[in-house]
Amino acid sequence: MTQRYTVPDVSVIVITYNDAPRLPRAVRSVLDQTLKNLEVIVVDDCSGDDTPAVAKALAEEDGRVRYVRLPANSGGCGAPRNAGMDVARAPFLMFLDSDDELPRHACKSLLLEAEATGADFVMGTVERVDEASGAVTLWYPRLFAERRIVDDIRAEPELLFNCLATNKLYRRTFLDGTGIRFHEDIHHEDIVWSTELFCRSKLFAVVPWPVYRWLLAATPATRSISSRRHELENVRQRVTAAVLSDRVLTATHSLDLKEDKDFRFLSHDLRLYLGDLPQRDPAWIAEFADLVIPYVDTLEPAAIKRLSRAERVCLQLVRERRGAEAALAAVELGARHSVPPRAVTAEGGRVFWGATPPLSEQGRSELDVTELHLAEQPLAGALLRHELVDLKASRDEVRLRLRTYDPGRVLDGRSLTAWLHIGGRKKTIAAIPFEPAPVATEPPRGARERQGLEGQWDPEEAEGTRIPEGTGILEATVSISLPELDWPDNAVRPQAVTISLHEGERRNTRPLLAPPSLSFTSVGTVGTGRLVLEASADLPFRLVARRLGHVPARRLPSMAELCQHLLSDLATPRNLGRFYRLVSATVPVNRRLVLFESAEGSGYTGNPRYVYEELQRRAGGLRAVWSHAGVPERFPEDVDLVRRDTFRYAWTLARAGYWVDSHNLPYCYRKRKGTRYLQTWHGQVFKKMGLDEPRHRTQPALARKYAEAVARWDMLLTPGRDFRRDFAEASGFKGELLHVGYPRTDVLVRHAEPAQRERARRVREFFEVPAGKRVVLYAPTYRDNGRFSGESLRIDLPALAATLRPDWVILVRAHPYDRFTVPDPLGWLARDASAYPEVNDLMLASDVLVTDYSSIMFDYACLGRPILYYVDDHERYAAAQRGVCFDLAEVAPGPLLRDPGELAAALEELGEITERYGRRYAEFRDRWCGLDDGQASGKVVDAFFPEVVR
Repeated sequence: MTQRYTVPDVSVIVITYNDAPRLPRAVRSVLDQTLKNLEVIVVDDCSGDDTPAVAKALAEEDGRVRYVRLPANSGGCGAPRNAGMDVARAPFLMFLDSDDELPRHACKSLLLEAEATGADFVMGTVERVDEASGAVTLWYPRLFAERRIVDDIRAEPELLFNCLATNKLYRRTFLDGTGIRFHEDIHHEDIVWSTELFCRSKLFAVVPWPVYRWLLAATPATRSISSRRHELENVRQRVTAAVLSDRVLTATHSLDLKEDKDFRFLSHDLRLYLGDLPQRDPAWIAEFADLVIPYVDTLEPAAIKRLSRAERVCLQLVRERRGAEAALAAVELGARHSVPPRAVTAEGGRVFWGATPPLSEQGRSELDVTELHLAEQPLAGALLRHELVDLKASRDEVRLRLRTYDPGRVLDGRSLTAWLHIGGRKKTIAAIPFEPAPVATEPPRGARERQGLEGQWDPEEAEGTRIPEGTGILEATVSISLPELDWPDNAVRPQAVTISLHEGERRNTRPLLAPPSLSFTSVGTVGTGRLVLEASADLPFRLVARRLGHVPARRLPSMAELCQHLLSDLATPRNLGRFYRLVSATVPVNRRLVLFESAEGSGYTGNPRYVYEELQRRAGGLRAVWSHAGVPERFPEDVDLVRRDTFRYAWTLARAGYWVDSHNLPYCYRKRKGTRYLQTWHGQVFKKMGLDEPRHRTQPALARKYAEAVARWDMLLTPGRDFRRDFAEASGFKGELLHVGYPRTDVLVRHAEPAQRERARRVREFFEVPAGKRVVLYAPTYRDNGRFSGESLRIDLPALAATLRPDWVILVRAHPYDRFTVPDPLGWLARDASAYPEVNDLMLASDVLVTDYSSIMFDYACLGRPILYYVDDHERYAAAQRGVCFDLAEVAPGPLLRDPGELAAALEELGEITERYGRRYAEFRDRWCGLDDGQASGKVVDAFFPEVVR
């Protein structure tokens, strides 16, 4: 017999209407809670389906379930929730919709928090579950990042964004005492309810764990009222809820919150509809504008200014009743990148969205996209808009007609190659070359030439007219052969379609956009099976394929392929070490063979490069082999290469008479007696290194391996007097120290020579640095506990762009242990130079270095150019990381900066800074660059290869 509780701890009110199939799932998610002393009140809004029978069966199954049926359908959620509140018996309440669920610990965890804090209500994280795909995302996770108590909404007005009634547990005495009830004559009643809740509460709590599961139905017919954004009545109801929220602010003397409430309406409620505009027809958009713009005109202007540029543009186009353009602009709201307009208008030195000028002064402000610097972007950062214009499918082929809009005219005069890619980073399904051609059109009637960029237009408006070249529009047709697609045998996730434009080594890759009306299915024959290719509008455009029928047998690998795979599988450190020892025992050392390795095989760079080039210049009769870590393209074509961590690599190491390396060769190789090992290392020392590193102090076995590796070194280069103490002694090195400076700094010391100036020119040309602009090289080191997280890239580039004069270009050189992507649309300011093969060339091309704790500071001082330090985490880095060898503040030859404003100011005052830090700069160069005289490479070759180099 089911036990009945007379005074439950929590009453969970489950509202339902014509949702009999899903009601049991929602109710059982409450009955299965770890908190057992609760009641479930099912409030039926006069359903016409089997809901009464289902609800009564649930009540008979468990005595904690009560059933209430309204006499007439209210058409919303307010009336059934109020009815549930009227009959609830517990001192705490929760609300649940019948198409959603509660996580198992929701009730108990919220109740414990309410009892511990005395809060009027407690709110927690919402999980949004896509029932079609199973994907789970968090709703506004930033609001629930930390567990905390808030004593007034004014302390955290951003919490107004939590406008749900369902992710909270309420204290009944608070609701009764304030008289808060749901409005019964509107939809989106949660918005008004939550606004009043926040305004009247003096103490509420936030928890970071999930307390509600919002299930997004797979079929449109079963979606909730709030999800029917295609209905104009839905828009009207949401505006009504916003108006009622304003009245709540007045009634509760909370008008000081109006800007924050208005910003929530604009960036949440209104943004939902703006993001859907690409799917709406012009008539719908026109009526939508009639509904929302009168209310938008009553909002605080400061709230509108807080919107993103894309949101302001889209809103203003709706205001100006430019519906088609608003739909084009709204694409950016659903994308993860900047999506430019098809065309822009330039006037008075400013650039505006669209082919026609703004209609008002307000429009001039909101449609101003000058900050995109469309015409100043390099190819890599060019803001291009690729659209699918037409699609035709046959049995074995799909033909796509593509159009590229280039509003900044960045592509003019370039010699481009183009590729259509299907697939993601890990797997490329197809890469299809095509040739885009300029589309010629003439300006629509009434278009005018303007200052700056030329007025541009939509080619649809000038169909059939003669087209002059260079209008910023390209077209192409691409054919996809279905039998040739390298698609997996099983059903796969949708594959993104992107367009990649190349000019030599430069590349711009952006997604292909599709019209919202697109929907097609094509069936092609592939081997003995069939391939069904489906597509629909998305951001980006995606294709889905699945095989039907018999799956063709895979081609059997050849004997050579089998051997290659076998050797790859066998190439473990243990097996390579054994093979190395076997070769060492049976094959003599070749005194004419040198193995070079830099940065663990990542490239042709560093000290080993310049030692190698000096050897080649002398033609001393040695044969040099370079190791690579899988990217041979990073090495000159005339260099002999061997793949690192292979049997051939172990064979070469075993036979080589000389090893030249900048990091540390794999520990599994013990150096032979007949081999000499030159350790050049890769920088001077700021942070603790060698056996002083925390990992070596705390892991004795790792420290022993490191010490054994160091014992292999015969000679170690020392670039300065501190290096002996901070690295050589810290590493336990007992061999010969060669005090000649670093070979890699030779070109920096000789930076005034024509050859070095040419290297600098090529860098500026490669990164498309405009003539007359100055170059910042930003090169931070990585953070030990944040590898590959982007944590070391500390500068807020958008904030810097807002304050920095436009005569700078920043080359960002992320550490190999970190990652960086230029944020859209800052390609005009920043270039990603992380993969550029030679950092010396970047230094030669720059006017100033911005770094933090990287050893690049010591090399850069050889140039005598300014050095700035962006170290907003200085104290934490010095104290909490691996530790440092000296106080940067005491010796740095430039200022320590902590925010973008300070950095922008320092860049404008470089002359004063150079003068102010002149003495310290000289002391810094003497201490760490005293041995660098531009001749280190020759001295190293003389010292390490005396018997073979004459």
